[in-house]
Order: sequence, then structure tokens, then C-alpha cells
Amino acid sequence: MKRWPLRWKIALYAASFGIVATIAGAATTWTLMRRSEIAAFDQRLALDAQELFRDIRNFEGGWQNSRGAFKEIFVPLALRNRYIELRGPNDEVVYASPNLSGAVLADKIDKFHSRKIDNRSVRIGTFHENDLTLRVGADMKEINQFGRKLIVGMFGAIPTVLVVVALGGRWVARQALGPVEAIRNAAAQITAQRLGQRLPVPPAQDEISGLVTVLNSTFDRLQRSFEQATRFSADASHHLKTPLAVLRAGIEEVLVDPAASPEQQKRANALLEQVRLLTSVSENLLLLARADAGRLEINRVRFDLREVLDGAAEDARTLGESRHISVTTKIPSQLEIVGDRFAVSLIVQNLIDNAIKYNRDGGEIELRAHVPDGITEITVANTGEAIAPERVSQIFDRFFRARHDQRTPGQGLGLSIARELALAHGGALALVRSDGRWTEFRLTLPRD
Repeated sequence: MKRWPLRWKIALYAASFGIVATIAGAATTWTLMRRSEIAAFDQRLALDAQELFRDIRNFEGGWQNSRGAFKEIFVPLALRNRYIELRGPNDEVVYASPNLSGAVLADKIDKFHSRKIDNRSVRIGTFHENDLTLRVGADMKEINQFGRKLIVGMFGAIPTVLVVVALGGRWVARQALGPVEAIRNAAAQITAQRLGQRLPVPPAQDEISGLVTVLNSTFDRLQRSFEQATRFSADASHHLKTPLAVLRAGIEEVLVDPAASPEQQKRANALLEQVRLLTSVSENLLLLARADAGRLEINRVRFDLREVLDGAAEDARTLGESRHISVTTKIPSQLEIVGDRFAVSLIVQNLIDNAIKYNRDGGEIELRAHVPDGITEITVANTGEAIAPERVSQIFDRFFRARHDQRTPGQGLGLSIARELALAHGGALALVRSDGRWTEFRLTLPRD
């Protein structure tokens, strides 16, 4: 249920509360109706008892003159099917209806109450007049049947209530969430290349309108921060080009200067390597800044990808030779695609560099390519340690490195750049597996 759409959750919650409300209402209604029926029943018993007392008073001088001749003739027709027990002043039984087996009505309770008599639920009332005590009992069969019918009718309505409330709840949810759906669709359109787009503000001045206003203000701040960061990366990389070029030229002059001692040339070589590293970082940051700003230019031409892959495989053999890393390839003889040759080469080279850096001595690298369903798939796999599961989601983050130690060079930008270039081509780059035996990346590119 956690993954259900919100509108269905609202419909289900509404239906659940509807059922609870129906049951609670049915219970309350049944209780009130039963009390009302019992009160009316008690009133009828009281009226019947008054009629019996009236007949006794009016029969040949009343009770005192007729006590010895009390017969069923005294009992009104309305009481003939009741349980009747009439007692005199000394609590002697003067009359008991034929349907009673013994003095079973006397229980020292004067108010109306219910008891079981012969497995029947009987309502008993006690009435006093002069020296007489009359107890009248009536079978509650009709009241109980009415209560059962009422319960069946109410619970029979629950399925209808459930359907109506569920459909109504879903309709209400759809109407209420309509603005939210529009906001969600608009938010999905806000990307690094479309930071200026904003969420539509609903015309109603309600909570959703207030939320959208706050979100738009947040997007404004994020856009300013993003643009400042992108501009800084681009400007810093651009302004570093000239000083780095001058520095590199000066170091190269020292290397070719015959007057420089071997120690000076050794130091110059180390400085030149650091300058090259700094130049690479600068160029990579500039490329990422252009990607963030949506200004990454792709020069699409038709070229043979096999040549690029063969060159990358040869570079891998050269770089891995000192560590005895073997390289195998499985590439079609013809593999033409339309794209930026330099960008695709950079993607493959970054993947190869990673495959070498994170490989084990004496390990393997596999470079494969095939063309399923009009797209080009390139797979670069290497043996070596598995990427920790908690780090898998970070491998394409900038400056992230799967292993932090001196034996693994790099700045953590290679995979970020490779993915940005793949996306710029309309393709994708993903980690397929990393199980301790093989770590495998798959690059997909459109052929045209």
C-alpha cells in the first residue's frame, strides 16, 4: 500500500472511515430504536395493567367483594397472551395465567426489566394498586425480530456505502490533487538546462498555492546558486589556461636547457607532471561547467567506432603491460555511428583508465560492442575488487573515488564526464555489475 497512488490511498481511507462510521451509526441507531421500542412496549404493558385494575374496581363492588371469585374473566383481552401474576395483600397468589408454571415472575424488582422464562426473553413490569401487586410479562419476540431486521438492513447497506464512499473519495482526491499533479508535471520539466522554468501557481489562495510560492522562491535561490557555481567553474578553468600554458612552457624550457643539471631536470619533470594534472582538471571542470549550463557542443559526424575501440584497447594493453593485465576484445568488423568522435573517444578512454586503475595485477579487461535494436552498446569490464554497495549510487558523482589511497591516481571526474558526454549524445552510461569478479560498465549510444 505504501506504493499506491495518493488518490487511491485517500479513497481507501475514506471507504474505511465510511465503514467505521456506518457501523457506529448502525450501532447507535439500533440502540436508540431498541430503547424506543422497549419504552413503547413498557407503556403498553402499563396501559394493559391499568385496564385490569379498572376492571377489578368495577366488578361487583371491586376487589374486596370479588376476591374469592377472581377468574380469567377479569383479564382484558390484551393481556390474555401475557404472563400474569396477581398477588394479594399477604403476597398470596390470587391469580396466575395458565401459561405460567409456578410463581416465576416474583423477583423483588419493581421496575421494568427483562428476564429469561422458558428460554424466552420476557419483559416484566410490576404494578401496585391498593393491596394488589400485579406482575405482567410479555414475550419480546417481536422487538428482537425488529432489532435483527434492523441490523441486517444496516449491515446490508455497508457494501453500497463502501462503493459509494470509495468512488466518491477517489473523485474528491482527483479534484483535490489536480493542482498537485500539474505541479508535479511542471517540476519534472525543471532541469539543469531549464532552471528558469517555474511551477504554476493555482488561482486559489490556499495551502497548495502557498507551497508553490515557497517552492518557486526556493528554485530562484537554487538557480542563482547554480549559475554562480557554474560560472565560477567555467571562469576559473578559462582563466587558468593561460597561466598553465606559460608555466608549462617555462618548465619545458628547463628540460631542454643543456645547462640544467640532472637534479634540476628531475624536479622539472615532476613539476611538468603536476602542471599536466592541473591542466587536465581545469579542462574537465570547463567541460562539466558547459554541460551544466546546457552548452556542451556535440559535433556529430559519421565515423567508424571500431577504430576508436581498437585504439582504446591498444592503449589499455600498453598501460596494463607493467601489471600484466590482459585485454580481450569482441568488436564487429563494421561499427559506424553518428556522433562526436572526440567525445566518444574520451568516454571510452575514461572507462579504460578506470578498468586499469581498479584492476588487480594479472587481471583482465574485456572490451565488447554489439548493435541491438538500432543502438550501439559498448561494454568495458575489468576484474578486481567489488564496489561497496553503499558507494554504488555515488560512482558518477563529481570528485567521488571508489578507493582513497595513493596507489589509485585520479581526481574522481572521469565517470562524471563520461556520463555527461553520453547523455549529450542521447545515450546513457550505467554500472551493470560489480560482484568481486567483474566490474562492468555499459555505454549505449544511438547509431544515427
